[in-house]
Amino acid sequence: MQRIFNALVQFRNPILYIFLLGFSLLFLSSRSSFHQNTLEKVGFYFSSGLYSFTNSFDEYFHLREKNTQLLEENTKLKSLALKANTPFLYDPYLGNSKRFPFTVINANVIKNSLLNQRNYVIIDKGSEDGLEPEMGVITASGILGMVKSVSKKYASVISILHKDLKINVRFKNSSAFGSLVWKGKNPKEFSVEDIVLSSQIQKGDTIVTGGMSSYFPQGIPLGIITQIKSDTNSGFYVMNAELFENPSQVYSVYVIENKFKNEIEFLTKKAKK
Repeated sequence: MQRIFNALVQFRNPILYIFLLGFSLLFLSSRSSFHQNTLEKVGFYFSSGLYSFTNSFDEYFHLREKNTQLLEENTKLKSLALKANTPFLYDPYLGNSKRFPFTVINANVIKNSLLNQRNYVIIDKGSEDGLEPEMGVITASGILGMVKSVSKKYASVISILHKDLKINVRFKNSSAFGSLVWKGKNPKEFSVEDIVLSSQIQKGDTIVTGGMSSYFPQGIPLGIITQIKSDTNSGFYVMNAELFENPSQVYSVYVIENKFKNEIEFLTKKAKK
């Protein structure tokens, strides 16, 4: 209490000045419409600035919440887009609904290696979020890779920039199937293998996921063919392709789970025996 009293005594002149100034302004505003309008304009100017500052401050601290909402909305839209690209397994006129066994989980990239021949990615979702090994990981405009191992909160992903990883692909305007393989240098330059010479392929054709594996749905656009050569000795084309998206510059991804994957793999093993 003594400290408060000492402060009042020490700053008595500024306090008295502010009090008299406020009283004078109040007196003027009540006696003169001109002064009243002027004070209202000044008050509005300062109050609007204060509201703008407090609103920006509030938006900053709610930015994480808004980003989470946007990610959830993007995940729903991505699921719908993947479903739209998947062909009907039954004739829709027969009344059967479109079968789409994939679920989508959003995640963020926290580490992305790109200087090796066998690169990997770390994402910020793990077993607590429903992730398991051998789930596919896609981006807004392509594929990032496949989940290799999982902890509670994180997962490692075999990057598409891995010389041992082959992605099953097909051509958007052709029934030809093949494999997409990284060439080991430029992160956007790949080769397309196992395309027989009888296939009707030309430069500029779009390649999409083939849907022959249980990791990725069919129809995800990946890139275009940039070079074609015929190898008559092997009977296959030698092709180069360029991806639509640079895998080394991806920050937001989607992990996709095939709910029927175990059933498909069980039947595949049975068929090989």
